Amino acid sequence: MYISTETGSLHKIFETYEEKLTALSYAGFDAYDFTMCGYCTWTRDENYVAKASDLRKFADGTGIACNQTHAPYPLVYEADKKRTAERFDEIVRSLEITSILGAKLCVVHPWNNYTPQQNAQIYKRLEPYARKFGVMIALENMWNWNWGEPDEHAQPAACSDENSFNAHLDLLDGEIFCAVADIGHAEMFGLNTSAASMIKSLGKRIKGIHLHDNDRKNDSHMLPFTSRIDFNSVIDALKEIDYQGDITLESNSYLPRFPKALIPDALKMMATTADYFRKELQKRR
Repeated sequence: MYISTETGSLHKIFETYEEKLTALSYAGFDAYDFTMCGYCTWTRDENYVAKASDLRKFADGTGIACNQTHAPYPLVYEADKKRTAERFDEIVRSLEITSILGAKLCVVHPWNNYTPQQNAQIYKRLEPYARKFGVMIALENMWNWNWGEPDEHAQPAACSDENSFNAHLDLLDGEIFCAVADIGHAEMFGLNTSAASMIKSLGKRIKGIHLHDNDRKNDSHMLPFTSRIDFNSVIDALKEIDYQGDITLESNSYLPRFPKALIPDALKMMATTADYFRKELQKRR
């Protein structure tokens, strides 16, 4: 069971991926979640194979593994068929990059506003590529938002509750498709679920997690135990399903709050927190 965190929050702190992985390894992480959304342009770069190969070589020499990756999103641009087709090609490349880096899971968000059947049509087109590259595609629980209303809060979206999530996975091959349970998303008011209930419902379909804290309303992506989520219930639920995946933080709003001089200590605190979850889960054995 690896402890890991995403590379996205390190973007403005370190210039190169080599610096990022060195910092994570020094802090105590034994793996990293490679972020291919937002600032990362690898899936649009013709040299993506060489870049991924070089990073894999460096990581192997450093002793840090890539445990999962995060493909670019959104999956669909509803008003732009050309951009949607380009995005499909980018996600195919993200699957190949995942394989080169040595990860087993690539998170590919469902399109928020599609039904399970509509999303399944796209995922089934991706399935041959996942098989070719030997990786699993992980769906993630998402959310919408009722912007501008007096009581703004999260609104249902694809996989935002356990019924929708299971309905998506029911249409897909379990050898290739799985769930990454986003703990923070599951605790947002308005989605009629909780992290514990989602974990218990999805059960063995969960092969990875995104672990972060919030005020149980906003998608804050803070370090666990710094806000309002009850992580004792999360740990109990993971124990109940005998979770065998890794502990991957997605606390990307936590690190940028610190001045650069404190980043090494902040990273160590993140690794210590992730290791706490690992140790708690290992007590079940």
